[in-house]
Amino acid sequence: MRYEGDERRRYPRSRRGFPAVMDESGPGVLNHVDNISGSGVLCHTIKPVPLMTKMSIVLEIPKPNERRVECEGIVVRCDPHEQGDDHFKVAILFSKIADDDHEAVIDFVEHDLAQPESE
Repeated sequence: MRYEGDERRRYPRSRRGFPAVMDESGPGVLNHVDNISGSGVLCHTIKPVPLMTKMSIVLEIPKPNERRVECEGIVVRCDPHEQGDDHFKVAILFSKIADDDHEAVIDFVEHDLAQPESE
């Protein structure tokens, strides 16, 4: 899906996030998904992650598209969060994701964007 206008991203981003994120670095490194797209994910972390770090991650896509997505990604941005020194926003670009998992992410985003904004 591609949107027209000023939006230049290849895939649209979800409007909502979800809490369950894990990676092989251990619990709590990636602790909340802010938004997700077919290209990658924006997460909150409790410590900075160096740019170009390769990560194996597992995402628990919430209902109604409930699915466990296992993929790999590369950190392309890490910025301090407005909350304070111990919180960061980390953008991860998917570098390896199975076709069916990729479709599940895209379906989740499309469903999310089809919902009224108040939900």
